[in-house]
Order: sequence, then structure tokens, then C-alpha cells
Amino acid sequence: MKLKLLKVVEEVYGDSYYRLKKETRQAIDMMCWLSSERGFFFAKDDYLADRHDISDRTIRNVAKKLREHGVLFTMYRRSTKQNGRSAPVHLFVDHPYFSYWEELLNLSDFQAENAEIPCGSKGEESKKVSTYSLPLKKSFNKYVRKEEPVLDESFTPSHIPKSFILAVKPFFGQAKEIYKLWGKAMLAYRIARLDTPLEELTEVVVQAFKESIFSHKHRRIKGSFHAYFFGTLRNMMVIEKRREITNNHPMFAQFKECLES
Repeated sequence: MKLKLLKVVEEVYGDSYYRLKKETRQAIDMMCWLSSERGFFFAKDDYLADRHDISDRTIRNVAKKLREHGVLFTMYRRSTKQNGRSAPVHLFVDHPYFSYWEELLNLSDFQAENAEIPCGSKGEESKKVSTYSLPLKKSFNKYVRKEEPVLDESFTPSHIPKSFILAVKPFFGQAKEIYKLWGKAMLAYRIARLDTPLEELTEVVVQAFKESIFSHKHRRIKGSFHAYFFGTLRNMMVIEKRREITNNHPMFAQFKECLES
């Protein structure tokens, strides 16, 4: 599993991965090793930095890049010593247990820390803090399934729009793959913080998938298809957010009234 996670990270960096410092690659390797069993790691930035003789800023930059490509989902535990946040917990989205954590922790109600601004105020940071503590191993193992049968698209969860399933099915026929791709869409949607329900943006998601397939067929994707799809959709969601802000602005409403009058 460690090698699988490491491969996903390498695909994000592409050819530049092996141009990273040896110590940085060793730190990434350790992140994947720590996450191999349960799908997450909570080692502090300074711990990883000191262990591999690099700066903690380098560790933060690695985590930020992986978040931006939909590989990591970062949340925080509540500090027991003060009224604030403790060390971050990084979950690998491509780990088989991520869907378990997503359901258990109800991650759809939390905002991923994808737009971290180091110099931001504490008030702004608190809006992005998730305060769940991870469960103990005993309760975790109860849900683990060692073997899963291969399921076709007819087993895809009902909350995933039919139009998305129909678009994806010719290229990814398994329910697991369709669910994984829709998970990328949900993550991009949460990052954009749109007011419009995701179900009403299905056409945008489908268009992002089609553009990603086009790029794949023309060999424009150097890394992971899933990461490329996530990046494409995230950019499209940003455009939708800008459009949403513009449409809700009072000046725009007044301008629209003038045109209609």
C-alpha cells in the first residue's frame, strides 16, 4: 500500500519528482509509510522536517501541493490543552479506507484546508478547522473488509447523478471507480465553497470529465488521470464561484434591472 500511495504522489509531481532533494523524497516516503495501514498520518511538520534535515516549510509545501491535486484531505484535532487546534491529520484520498473515514467523520460538512494562508488571522483559520478525534483501532477494525467483489456501474450509490454515471461508464465501468471520481468532484466542490448545490453543477462535472478524457486521448496528461480531472474541475468550480459572486452582487442586480426596464 505504501508503494501505491507513493506512486500517486509521484504522478502529481511528474518528472519533477526526482528533481526534489533526496531528503524531501525521503520525507514523502515516510508520509506514505505512516499512512499505509489506516490511510492517514498525523506526524507534525517540524518532526518530519527535523528527521529528514529539511525545513518545516518544505513539508507544508508538499502537503499543500498534494491537497491542491486532491491527493490529501487535511483536518485538525481539537487541542486538549487550549481552545484551539492541534496537529493536522492528513488523509490520503486514494487509500481504500478513505471512504470509511469520509462516512464516519462526515467530511462533507467540513472544509478542506486547501487555501491555507500562513499570514491569515486566527479567526479566518478557525473557519477551516475540523475538530473530530480519530477513533481507536478496535472500533476501526470492525468495519474493515479484507476482500471486496468487483461491482459494475449498476451498484453505484444512488446519490451519484445518472448523467455522470453514463458519461463515465464507457471509460470506468466499475462502481468503485465511478464513486472515486465523484469523490474528487465532491472535494473540488467543497474547496470552491459554492452556494449552489453540487447536483445542479453536474453538467460542469461531466464537462470536466470529458475534457480530461480528451486530454488523456491526446496524451497531454503526464501524471494521474484522477489528479488531472480534479485540477480541471477545481478550475471550473472557481469560475462558477466567481460567477456566483457576481450574480449575487447588488451592483449586478441593479444593472440587470436597468437592462430589463
